Amino acid sequence: MLLYGADKDVREWVSMQLFGEIDAFSDIDMAIGIVKDNKLIAGVVYNNYVPNISIEMSISSIDKCWATRYNLRALFKYPFTQLGLRRVTALSSANKGDIMNFLERLGFKQEGIHREAHYDGSDTVSFGMLRNDCGWL
Repeated sequence: MLLYGADKDVREWVSMQLFGEIDAFSDIDMAIGIVKDNKLIAGVVYNNYVPNISIEMSISSIDKCWATRYNLRALFKYPFTQLGLRRVTALSSANKGDIMNFLERLGFKQEGIHREAHYDGSDTVSFGMLRNDCGWL
């Protein structure tokens, strides 16, 4: 089940999962949660919004079953259809091969490496997806 309107709770949950702290995102960042058995199992925070151009998706989950076609369609519909953006960005630690593979399976393309830019001191890999390349809409 998708969870809308609980931006603060989802932001805090995703922030704790990704960074171990609850205030990594801005109070204006929108978020969508995914709930299973009345428990939040995944969340996406949309941050670093640039009107008419792009937004970043910060994704975290504790259960792989969240990544259904229905959920993915909804998560990509927000930036591409509702906001009318041209692109979405996602970032990953270079040490997280499983996450980078998952982003590529979603349709993201690797775009760059930012040396020592991850919060843990590792390199950050940036991925981008253009609206025209999104297979989830």
